[in-house]
Amino acid sequence: MKILGLFLIFTLLLTACSNDLERTKKEKNNMPVRSELGTNVRVYYSENAQRKAILTSVKMFRREDTMFKTYFPEGIRIEMYDSIGNIATVITSKYGEQNHNNNEMIARDSVQVQNINGKTLKTNDLIWIPNENRMISYGAVEIRDGQEVIYGDTLFGDENLKRYVVKKVRGRVHVTK
Repeated sequence: MKILGLFLIFTLLLTACSNDLERTKKEKNNMPVRSELGTNVRVYYSENAQRKAILTSVKMFRREDTMFKTYFPEGIRIEMYDSIGNIATVITSKYGEQNHNNNEMIARDSVQVQNINGKTLKTNDLIWIPNENRMISYGAVEIRDGQEVIYGDTLFGDENLKRYVVKKVRGRVHVTK
């Protein structure tokens, strides 16, 4: 009886654990060579041993072939910090891309930038250049600041929306409640 029991346990152990070689080959062939995939990612940016920003994303994909880029296909959230460690600005979008060669972060699709003072920028494409503490948007922009709304086609500004220039301004609208 003991031998039969040991035989059954041994048989179950051998059949319970198995590798599906075909599934492994498919997964391997779907991923490009020299690539990384991550989920629930947090990327920390620092300068002079001080936290500058934290990027969070549901999914990250990085290829290291001819283009050294990291892709965030399911959106990004970037929290930028001031000199004393408080959140100063938050950028969100449905897609993100980081170019490691020129250190630029590109946010696309429903981009929103909000600073601590309540000023909000909405656009479809935004380039954040962390080394230079600035942002650029070459598309249509909308900036809301309290009761004022500014529409334009291009924005050059600092990453905290304190100083900026809007090109081709189409109007300022004062909103009253």
